[in-house]
Amino acid sequence: MKFEYTVLPLKTKVRADRLIAEGKPVIEGIESELNTLGEKGWELVSVQSIRLEDGRLFTVAYLKRIKDENLWEQESINSNM
Repeated sequence: MKFEYTVLPLKTKVRADRLIAEGKPVIEGIESELNTLGEKGWELVSVQSIRLEDGRLFTVAYLKRIKDENLWEQESINSNM
Protein backbone atom coordinates (compact mmCIF):
# COMPACT_ATOMS: atom_id res chain seq x y z
CA MET A 1 0.00 0.00 0.00
CA LYS A 2 1.36 3.43 -0.94
CA PHE A 3 0.41 6.79 0.54
CA GLU A 4 0.57 10.39 -0.52
CA TYR A 5 0.92 13.22 1.98
CA THR A 6 0.06 16.89 2.18
CA VAL A 7 0.62 19.70 4.66
CA LEU A 8 -2.07 22.38 4.89
CA PRO A 9 -2.40 25.54 6.94
CA LEU A 10 -5.67 25.45 8.89
CA LYS A 11 -7.79 28.57 8.77
CA THR A 12 -8.87 28.72 12.37
CA LYS A 13 -10.82 31.29 14.29
CA VAL A 14 -10.88 30.72 18.04
CA ARG A 15 -13.63 32.55 19.86
CA ALA A 16 -13.18 32.64 23.63
CA ASP A 17 -16.13 35.02 23.98
CA ARG A 18 -18.52 32.19 23.02
CA LEU A 19 -17.94 29.06 25.07
CA ILE A 20 -19.58 25.74 24.36
CA ALA A 21 -21.30 23.88 27.19
CA GLU A 22 -18.06 22.32 28.48
CA GLY A 23 -16.45 25.75 28.87
CA LYS A 24 -14.12 25.29 25.89
CA PRO A 25 -13.60 28.04 23.31
CA VAL A 26 -15.43 27.72 20.01
CA ILE A 27 -13.07 26.89 17.14
CA GLU A 28 -14.81 27.76 13.91
CA GLY A 29 -14.22 26.21 10.52
CA ILE A 30 -11.86 23.36 11.36
CA GLU A 31 -14.36 20.54 11.69
CA SER A 32 -16.08 21.21 8.37
CA GLU A 33 -12.74 21.69 6.60
CA LEU A 34 -11.40 18.38 7.95
CA ASN A 35 -14.66 16.58 7.12
CA THR A 36 -14.43 17.84 3.54
CA LEU A 37 -10.87 16.54 3.28
CA GLY A 38 -11.94 13.23 4.85
CA GLU A 39 -14.59 12.81 2.15
CA LYS A 40 -11.76 13.10 -0.38
CA GLY A 41 -9.85 10.27 1.31
CA TRP A 42 -7.48 12.36 3.45
CA GLU A 43 -6.76 11.23 7.03
CA LEU A 44 -5.46 13.65 9.65
CA VAL A 45 -2.11 12.38 10.95
CA SER A 46 -0.91 15.28 13.08
CA VAL A 47 -1.39 18.96 13.86
CA GLN A 48 1.34 21.46 14.74
CA SER A 49 1.17 25.05 15.95
CA ILE A 50 3.95 27.23 14.57
CA ARG A 51 4.95 30.64 15.92
CA LEU A 52 6.53 33.00 13.41
CA GLU A 53 9.33 35.38 14.32
CA ASP A 54 6.84 38.27 14.47
CA GLY A 55 4.80 36.40 17.11
CA ARG A 56 1.92 35.29 14.92
CA LEU A 57 0.72 31.75 15.53
CA PHE A 58 -0.78 29.44 12.95
CA THR A 59 -1.64 25.78 12.72
CA VAL A 60 -0.72 23.25 10.05
CA ALA A 61 -2.31 19.88 9.50
CA TYR A 62 -0.43 16.84 8.21
CA LEU A 63 -2.65 14.52 6.20
CA LYS A 64 -2.25 11.29 4.25
CA ARG A 65 -4.36 9.14 1.97
CA ILE A 66 -3.91 5.92 0.07
CA LYS A 67 -2.34 6.59 -3.29
CA ASP A 68 -4.65 5.66 -6.14
CA GLU A 69 -3.53 2.15 -7.10
CA ASN A 70 -4.80 2.64 -10.67
CA LEU A 71 -2.54 5.66 -10.94
CA TRP A 72 0.45 3.55 -9.81
CA GLU A 73 -0.37 0.86 -12.38
CA GLN A 74 -0.62 3.51 -15.11
CA GLU A 75 2.70 5.07 -14.06
CA SER A 76 4.30 1.61 -14.12
CA ILE A 77 2.97 0.93 -17.62
CA ASN A 78 4.15 4.35 -18.87
CA SER A 79 7.65 3.90 -17.38
CA ASN A 80 8.07 0.62 -19.28
CA MET A 81 7.54 2.33 -22.65
